[in-house]
Amino acid sequence: MDKKTKLKFDPFGVVDMFYKQNWLEYQARKGLLLANDNLLTCRFTVDEPRDRRYRILPYKHSETTQEELDLYASCGWHLIYGSGSVMIFYTDDPDAPEPFTDVQSQHKYYRKSLITNFIIMLIIFAESLFSISRSVQGFTISPSELLYSSADQPLSTLAMTFIGLPLALLFWFQYMFTYISILNRNRKKDFYGASGFRLKYYVNATCIITVIVLVLWSIIDIPRTMDSSSSGDFTQALKYKGNKIVRFSEFDPDTWNTVEKQIENYDEGNNKTDIIFEIDQDKSFMIPRMVTEELEVSTPPKNENDDSVINLYYNVHLYKAKSSKVASEFMKYNSKNALEESDIKVSNKSLDKYRFDYKDLDYAAYIVDEKKANDTTAKRDQLLFLRKGSTYVYVSYYGPIDLKSKVGLFAAKM
Repeated sequence: MDKKTKLKFDPFGVVDMFYKQNWLEYQARKGLLLANDNLLTCRFTVDEPRDRRYRILPYKHSETTQEELDLYASCGWHLIYGSGSVMIFYTDDPDAPEPFTDVQSQHKYYRKSLITNFIIMLIIFAESLFSISRSVQGFTISPSELLYSSADQPLSTLAMTFIGLPLALLFWFQYMFTYISILNRNRKKDFYGASGFRLKYYVNATCIITVIVLVLWSIIDIPRTMDSSSSGDFTQALKYKGNKIVRFSEFDPDTWNTVEKQIENYDEGNNKTDIIFEIDQDKSFMIPRMVTEELEVSTPPKNENDDSVINLYYNVHLYKAKSSKVASEFMKYNSKNALEESDIKVSNKSLDKYRFDYKDLDYAAYIVDEKKANDTTAKRDQLLFLRKGSTYVYVSYYGPIDLKSKVGLFAAKM
């Protein structure tokens, strides 16, 4: 008759192997004997309690010769294959010698693997810092800056930033502390000493479970879109009746009549003009309404040496935040991103030089491609940033119309 088995959560990493050994020996004294070791779980066979010893080697199975395995077996150590590049040996013989009796053999089995994992953790840490830095246009540890720069992100993203990242940093620092401790012991013959396991177990378990929950939450937190229509379905976009933003049909009705006919007769396979037309409504925890319209009409290059020229581009974003404070702070980061994405060469620090006063608006700034600033008939890259209370509007436009002359159109809907 097959013996009963139990599955237990295993939060120990490679550098926690000595704590895991203590944990496995504790389970054995309760009558749970390790049967197999998998990623984040261990399966135990329910049996009589035993004073069993375990030794974990961070070493690939394929790099271990049969001669070595036979040597361990002759000394009373039996192999259980672990997950990844880990081997677990156990013995019920209290007089069985340790697998390694000299520092050199310890180095062979431990040092290479631990250094590899150490490098991986350094890379992960550096990547995390880079991601934070990019999200706020420069590294900061200010919670308010992180919060406002992510105001257009879903609640799951904010939770990942303010809960997941600190826990990940805690996990990283305790990982490094454990690693340094192992390196110090690596020079000693008494290499296997590690007191307790409970604190390490609960710290690791808290970090791993929380991060897994936040990642899953981020994955399933997709249906936050209130309404959406993409360039793949022009019909739905054309039927959009929202009046929250200034649509291109209001901004430039004459040109729109021509573009609308192109859209209605659009044949993706044969049409020589490329068209992107999108209307989207979205929401986030701090900005309950985000509405955008994007229209891009371009002609493909005549030959391989010609670059595609955008004949027309119009993109308007409306953000209705929960408060004027949220809108004001979010605008700072959003405008910096908009400048970086545009072809207009203006530094972030000089943005306020382009401000102008407009009745009833708390903030208004207009930026134009300086090379064509004085030519009102030429197509130019132009940006417009407007804020009134908790409403913030950002417009990007490439075309002949003076975007600044249309401020009243946008202000009327704010």
